[in-house]
Amino acid sequence: MYLIDVAAFALLTAAGVLAATGRRRPAVLAALLALAIALVALAMLHWQAAPAAMIAAVVAILVQRRRAARRVTRVAARTLFVLGILAAAIPYYLFPLFSLPDPDGAYPIGATRIELVDTARRGVLEDRPDEPRRMIVQLWYPASSGDGEPIARYLPRATIVTDAGSIARNAFHYPFELLHLAAVPSHARRDAQPAGGSHPLFVFNHGYTMYPAQNTPLFERLASHGYVVASINHPYDSARQQFADGWSRETTPLVVTPAMAEALGALVKDQSVAAWRRHFPAYAAAAREDRLMRSTAAWLSDTRFALAALERARPPALAGRVAHSVDFSRLAFGGMSFGGGIAAQACVEEPRCRAAISLDGVTYDPAMFDRAAGRPMLWLQSDWPRYPLYPNQLRDPRTHPMDFAFRQWAAAAPADDFRFRVKGAGHLAFTDLVRMFRMRTPPAVYGTIPVAEIDGLIGDFSLGFLDRFVGGRDNGFPHMQQRRHPGAIRHVPAR
Repeated sequence: MYLIDVAAFALLTAAGVLAATGRRRPAVLAALLALAIALVALAMLHWQAAPAAMIAAVVAILVQRRRAARRVTRVAARTLFVLGILAAAIPYYLFPLFSLPDPDGAYPIGATRIELVDTARRGVLEDRPDEPRRMIVQLWYPASSGDGEPIARYLPRATIVTDAGSIARNAFHYPFELLHLAAVPSHARRDAQPAGGSHPLFVFNHGYTMYPAQNTPLFERLASHGYVVASINHPYDSARQQFADGWSRETTPLVVTPAMAEALGALVKDQSVAAWRRHFPAYAAAAREDRLMRSTAAWLSDTRFALAALERARPPALAGRVAHSVDFSRLAFGGMSFGGGIAAQACVEEPRCRAAISLDGVTYDPAMFDRAAGRPMLWLQSDWPRYPLYPNQLRDPRTHPMDFAFRQWAAAAPADDFRFRVKGAGHLAFTDLVRMFRMRTPPAVYGTIPVAEIDGLIGDFSLGFLDRFVGGRDNGFPHMQQRRHPGAIRHVPAR
């Protein structure tokens, strides 16, 4: 709850107490004030305040009546009032008005978003044949000052109905349940002036059906430590994102071909090298004909285009001033789930990339298997023995399907390949969705890890990894992070 919500509940409770002690006029006044404050909260998109507003209105009407009531009636009314207060608190519990963790870096944070159009690519995914590819890139960056500009909200209010509704549907919830994300404050200032100096760039790809802001605590923390973060949305494969001119596209349901499902199932069921050598040709043939490979090509092209657009951007536009502060020779990629695989592949294909981070990432491109990455890689993976990614996946902590990606099967894991299994973490624990719902659907997708622990773990490992391999600092990674987070268990793929 935020302060305004607490005030509404405090006044509503006071109205009940005053009415119970016979002080009707102050009770009516308190109920009306509670109603007014709850309505203001509703106007701020705290939809959780709706039950409190209704109860306040009922209390004001009933208390205003001066008819005497029998004792039984009074007891029943008080009981119903208490139950009503408890019921009004349920939406706040199930769908919390959360606060983001405080960044611990020295820089104030700015945030903005830019819209890009790639006229050279048309008919991408479900676009019409003559329609150019469009995408949104959200930026978090070191700012010159922490004052003057408005605080950025978690999601923009102007597009909240479109954006939050799609995010909720993709997470198996009702669209209204995330409207309050437009009221959640971040630690960034919207369109703040960028700080001077030269800063490394971290390019992020969201998870399949997800959205660019899905790891805001990580992005804010990196920006506070001097990184520029560019998070790309991929229309049709992301949650719906509305552009300034009203253009938007809903998520295309993913349909995997039967051949792909069968071939992938055979790989994850038996994760020995011999089995993979036996089943991989069938998988490669099926993957090349699957929708996932069209998405892979589109996302990689989106990433290359966004990077090139940032490089071309010049002042005086804000995006140009942010880009002017970027040292493009200190480049890293990151992503989650499908986006984690894209990040690793983009790093392999981009000569300037120094490192990549994959948050429970997966790749489906046959070309990325039995192939050395040649770059430092950080893999933070879910607790697959408890919460496997795939049906029939082998629940052996010694082996994971991505052990066969971005490394050569016959070679030992390179020294700069860091893979960790995070105990208690389900797949979506690596997103901000883990803080948005108390009743998570399905629970195994989130796991049992506390929000504060997964926030700290992702931030500590990511920052330490980037500081070492992009910043060139001898900072003791990963031993310091392992001591701080013993639930991160080092996983070394077997040959």
